[in-house]
Amino acid sequence: MKPYYEDDSVTLYHGDSREVLDALDPLDAHLMTDPPYFNVKADDWDRQWKTGDAFLGWLGDVFESTKRHLSASASAWVFASPDMATRVELLMREHFRVLNSIRWRKEAGWHQKADLSSLRSFLSPWEAVIFAEQYDDAYGEETLSLHRRTFAPLGRYLQQEWERAGWKAGAVGKALGYDSALPVRWAEGSSLPTAEAYQRLRDLLNGTTGGDYLRREYDYLRREYDYLRREYEDLRREYEDLRRPFAVSDRRLSFDIWDFAPVAPYQGKHPCEKPLSLLGHIVETSTRPGDTILDPFTGSGSSLDAARLAGRKAVGVEKDERYCEIAAKRLAQDVLDFGSAS
Repeated sequence: MKPYYEDDSVTLYHGDSREVLDALDPLDAHLMTDPPYFNVKADDWDRQWKTGDAFLGWLGDVFESTKRHLSASASAWVFASPDMATRVELLMREHFRVLNSIRWRKEAGWHQKADLSSLRSFLSPWEAVIFAEQYDDAYGEETLSLHRRTFAPLGRYLQQEWERAGWKAGAVGKALGYDSALPVRWAEGSSLPTAEAYQRLRDLLNGTTGGDYLRREYDYLRREYDYLRREYEDLRREYEDLRRPFAVSDRRLSFDIWDFAPVAPYQGKHPCEKPLSLLGHIVETSTRPGDTILDPFTGSGSSLDAARLAGRKAVGVEKDERYCEIAAKRLAQDVLDFGSAS
């Protein structure tokens, strides 16, 4: 499929998002997108569904087309109106693990002009930004497996000793007054007994059989455990690329209430254009340099611009050719300030 616009960092396609996504090879990307709101804007693209259910069915199909383009460690960011935020979040939970439903507060807007005497409920001067991750946690699964493999020698020692004394894990836990699953975690290397628990286990095995079990002193086990932990941490770093990136350095931006100034009006502005400061915060927080951002509803290209400015790559799809043209002109220039940066 031929791009509408392309440079070293950004690729923009003109067409229906589902059709374009279904035609592309997998992108191994993150998702950051602002789909239609459903009956909020007067534009035809926001009023093409008769019911909210029809809109959500369509959006669910878009998510399905998007999923195969996302990496195992991808973040997903989706904007939604106050009226549809809850339903969009529930829909996202069918496809992703939702982490936050962020409220982007807007100081300016129609709510500032509302006639208070006519209100029958409170105003909603915000927009939802739903943040999610993949359900498949490759990093968690791999590091858990690594942890168990690394600490297996200690676990096997404990298990062999109580089995040699004629005990099973569940019975050991019950006899010691612990959860019956705790000795299982010791055996698989998930945790090490405390000094007190180790002595109680030793007393239990030797007291009931008159044997000489668990001859190793606890300090020796502790030193061995600490050595294996250092080895585990060194090995775990090899799996970091599987981990969903996330890093916040500014405490003011570490909460799920955001206060970014909306984009100021200008000739030809997309009615839903998002500020570069907000989009840049998303990109910097949840992706690594060189990662790819996918936006199936590109609009005038602010998401692609934000990705490129942060040293990422971006792939966008836009159905309205008017905005494809605006986005292409924007991206073709080194600097084009639409008043969206703070």
